[in-house]
Amino acid sequence: MPDSTRAVVAMFNGRADNERTLTAPLPAPRFVAWWVWSGIGFAGLIAALYAAGAGRTAWAGKGVVGFLGQVVGFLGRVFGGLGAVFTPGSHHGASIGARLAFILVLLLLLYLLWRATRAWLAYKPGAVDVQQLEDATPEGTPKPSDIDLTARLRRRLSDSSMYPPATLPAQAPAESFLELLGDIEIDPDKLGTALPKLLSRLRPKLAYRVSGILQFRESPLPDQYGATVTVTAFLFGGSRTTTVWGSDWDDVIRKAGSWTVSTLLPVTRAGRLPPWRRWWGREIKPELYEAYQSANELSRAGRYHEALEQYFRAVRLDPTNAALRAELAETQEKMGLHIDALDTCQRALTLDGQSARRYRKRLWQNRWIPHWRRLRYFRHPRLHREMLGLRYRNSIILGTSETTAEQWCAHTGTNGALTREHLTPILVERYWPAAAGLHGTGARLPRKARKKAGQDWLRDTLQSDNEAAVRLVMQRAALQETARLSADDAWARVWLYWPSWLWSWARVCWPAAYHQSTRGTQPSVTRGAFQINRRVWAPLRLAWASTDYGSVPDPQKWRRKYAWRRPGRWLGWKRVDVPALRRRLRIAPWIGSRHDWHTHYNSACVYAVAMYANRHDRPRQRKLARYAVAHLDQAVQATCGRAAAVERSWMVDEDPDLALLRRKGTRPNALFNNFVRTVYPSAEAFEQSPPSSRSDKQLREYDYRLLEEIAKVMQQVWNLRSESADVDIQHATEWLRTERKLWNSLHGISADESKRRWQDRVTLIRYIQANFQPMSSSSPDFPPPLVPDETASPNGLPAPGEIEKTLAALHHDMEKARAYAMSNAGQRLLRERAADGVTRLETKTVRRLSTGYAAAWQTLDDWLEGETGHTAFRHALRDVPRLTRRRVTALRDGKRLRI
Repeated sequence: MPDSTRAVVAMFNGRADNERTLTAPLPAPRFVAWWVWSGIGFAGLIAALYAAGAGRTAWAGKGVVGFLGQVVGFLGRVFGGLGAVFTPGSHHGASIGARLAFILVLLLLLYLLWRATRAWLAYKPGAVDVQQLEDATPEGTPKPSDIDLTARLRRRLSDSSMYPPATLPAQAPAESFLELLGDIEIDPDKLGTALPKLLSRLRPKLAYRVSGILQFRESPLPDQYGATVTVTAFLFGGSRTTTVWGSDWDDVIRKAGSWTVSTLLPVTRAGRLPPWRRWWGREIKPELYEAYQSANELSRAGRYHEALEQYFRAVRLDPTNAALRAELAETQEKMGLHIDALDTCQRALTLDGQSARRYRKRLWQNRWIPHWRRLRYFRHPRLHREMLGLRYRNSIILGTSETTAEQWCAHTGTNGALTREHLTPILVERYWPAAAGLHGTGARLPRKARKKAGQDWLRDTLQSDNEAAVRLVMQRAALQETARLSADDAWARVWLYWPSWLWSWARVCWPAAYHQSTRGTQPSVTRGAFQINRRVWAPLRLAWASTDYGSVPDPQKWRRKYAWRRPGRWLGWKRVDVPALRRRLRIAPWIGSRHDWHTHYNSACVYAVAMYANRHDRPRQRKLARYAVAHLDQAVQATCGRAAAVERSWMVDEDPDLALLRRKGTRPNALFNNFVRTVYPSAEAFEQSPPSSRSDKQLREYDYRLLEEIAKVMQQVWNLRSESADVDIQHATEWLRTERKLWNSLHGISADESKRRWQDRVTLIRYIQANFQPMSSSSPDFPPPLVPDETASPNGLPAPGEIEKTLAALHHDMEKARAYAMSNAGQRLLRERAADGVTRLETKTVRRLSTGYAAAWQTLDDWLEGETGHTAFRHALRDVPRLTRRRVTALRDGKRLRI
């Protein structure tokens, strides 16, 4: 065989192997095909009965009466044919051949219905039978009972709820994924009760079965506990088996549950929705599902640093998933990393198959030039649903330009100026038409010259520190993105949501439906919210940015050439007309819903933004604040537990639109605080949190609380070690190694320049959880959330200035304490003594070393809590014993331990 032929064969063989490895072994249920064939079979049976009932005539008549008569006549003829089949005798009844054909067709129809029901249960999915785990471990293996482990696996699977991606920091209700059901046991001694159960099993009720065998292996590997898990699909008898290993039984149950869900997800209904739609019929890695679920849980708990780590892990495993990128950007925005969030969105906008050039052309498409690219999401509505969250977050980040432009010019972000440097070419290529009409970018220039002038001006502006110009360009880009997103949503809704709504309304009328779901698939952004943003919110913010930039003759004129629809009327900024603003907000949602929570929330944001205009007019400010709070109240009431509830931390502390409502000492703030007390009641005395989203002061407060919790954990660790008898010298060496790394991490976190390096915090938290698991897991406040549930802690926190002074003093102490608290001297000495033959440390030495470090950590905790002073912490550091060699002539020193 020639080499070229071998290469072609190998290429095709490799492709087939890849397809087999990417395809889930469980069969993908084709319930639509089975229901179609069931319908065809039912229609054929009706046609045969109609033919057998010849001789019966339909009623004659006109109009509605005649139509009803024809329907009744048709049914009479069908039932006449059914009677002919069962009428004895050959003269009045059907022939033997017709009767046999009828029975065969009926049996075939029943088989098709049985298959269709089973396929629907597999797709839904239906009930999942989790069988009792079998024990195959050697006798004497430490483990809980089999019933306990089975219950843990059931709980793990029942907690596997799907959280639909949200485009706003909101708590979407969990959607049920699996229904757990025990199998039906047949007892031969109780045939009277078992027979009805056996007959009920003729109708399929179970879709999948999960079974497992517990195992144990003697090996030097850390993962000795395992389980062989099997998932059996009753549709066509497919099955899949794997063996998972863990460090303990809880780890095994966690991995087994994740693998089970990852096996069922790609072939069930949940796999058709974001963020898993592109995994339909393919094999999902359990690590991806576990990272996504963990990120969701951590984000809802306010532990954004750890959630960000899990989102990055999920994105690495699925880099083309737009829904994951959108949730990553949302978490970055919650942490105040607006430039990082903008970078995440901008680099993912073309994940739906467009090139960067096509995306730009479509964004700035002239309304007078028809093109097929306008109907992209009309032809592919599912792509619109996948990209909706990402595009919406991108428009909001650009639209809150006062925050984004400030961070852009201040080089704020995880990577500082490097992120801005890498993002500038993307923004220049994508948004250069937003510079039209500005200095040197006149519309009268030829097309190529106008493009080059716009790109040069925008590049120079983004590389400068002109915050007003950067803000104006971002605001124009946000308006264009909002208008295009609203138009795309209108086209996509033609095909996207009405089938699920129709199915939901059918369940309302069907009494056999045992579960009444919500009205179809709920869109993450409602039509009314889109109209508010396009017609009022984005133009109002553009008027604000244009006024701050300077004299702009007609801020809407630059859009006339690049708008699919006519630009709306210009909104004045220097003196906002409140009645006109109210009229616009009443008219805008008419195209969409006016009663959903998202529309009311966006209306409240419009009123809050309008408060920035003419701030010295206090009556106008109070009137706008009342309207804003009233819409927030309606947004909370409109949820009714059906859609989503805005996160408390986002509304109370972070949303840039509501910043003036959070300003202390003002009448609008009093109205807003009263609303917060009503919606989020608290037993604590209400205190207003610091304004803005994740400011530097708030990040330093988090560092302060994190150090407090670390001090408490390490105090418990060393107190527990002091109760130990003589300790192996290698074990003691490991103690000092972890202690040195811990003090080094505290030295880095206490530095002012590292407050935005969230990776350092996550690394420290993971290090403590890995090395001090019992104590860290038993501490209820470790790790602390970035935004606490209660704004006022029981002990309170010092003022921001005091926190900065304390962390600076701690950083200075760590530098001076390197000689004995963060050096390798103790480890080196213990290694030398181990080489000399010393194998264990005396109980007295262990106790003195442990109590010394415990005292240092306790004093650090007392200092941060305000119960002692800085001097006491310095003395505690100096009193930590230092290990030295034992010499006969050495003088007694209480600060030295001879070994």
